[in-house]
Amino acid sequence: MIEEFYKLTPAGQVQYLKTEEFASLDREKRVSFLKEIAASGGISSKCLASALKILRELKFRERAFYKRFLDHPDSSVTMACKKALSDRESSNGFGFFPMRELVKRQNNEKKLETVKLIVSETGRAGEELLLSFLAEDNLRVRELVVRELSARPQLDESVLIAQLGHSIWYTRAAIIEVLGNRRSLLLFDKVDELLADANVEVRLQLLSALAKLDRERAKGYILKLTQDPHVRVSKEAKKILATV
Repeated sequence: MIEEFYKLTPAGQVQYLKTEEFASLDREKRVSFLKEIAASGGISSKCLASALKILRELKFRERAFYKRFLDHPDSSVTMACKKALSDRESSNGFGFFPMRELVKRQNNEKKLETVKLIVSETGRAGEELLLSFLAEDNLRVRELVVRELSARPQLDESVLIAQLGHSIWYTRAAIIEVLGNRRSLLLFDKVDELLADANVEVRLQLLSALAKLDRERAKGYILKLTQDPHVRVSKEAKKILATV
C-alpha cells in the first residue's frame, strides 16, 4: 500500500488520506501508515500536515513523534504539531497557549498566514484562541479575526464584554466592532463606561456600533457623543444622529 501511495501526485496523496478506503482500515494500520509516511520525508508539507492532523484525531499521543516536526518551515505542519501536543491540556481551557506562543514568535506575514489556518477551527478552543488575537499589534490579523468572529453563528458574547475592562485600546475597539456587527444588545451593558473611554478610536468605534443597534435605545447615547470634547467624535456623532 505504501508503494502505491508514493506513486500518487502530492494532491492525490492528500486526497487518499480522506477517502473511505483509508478510513475503513483499522486504527492500528492507519496510525502505522501515517507514521511511516510522515517520517519518510518524501511527502509534501500539505500531506504531512494532513497526516499529523489525522494522527491527532486518531488519539495518537506519542509526544516525541510530534516534536520532531516542530521546527518544520511550513506553519501548517508546526501548527498541526502544536495542536497535537496541546490536546492533553485542552480540557482545562489552556490548550491554545502553545499555538498562541507559536504565533507570537512569527513575523507579521507568517503570523497572518497562521491565523488564517486557525480561523478554520470551529470548536470553543478555536474561539478562545481567536479572541486572544484581538490583542495582536497587527491590524491585518485583527481585521481577519473581527470578520470571523462577527460572522460566527454562535459565540459567547459575554466573554467579549468581560475583556473590555482590561484590554488595550485597539483590542477594545475590535471587541466593540465585533459586538456592533453582531447587533449585540450586551453592548448596552457597557455603553456608559465606553462613552467616557480615554481613547478617541474606541469612542468612534462605539458610534459605529451604536448606529447598527436599536435606534430608539441608541439615540440618547449618540446624542451624548455629539458633546464629546474631541471634534472627530462630536462631528461623527452629529452625522449619525441625523440618520437615526
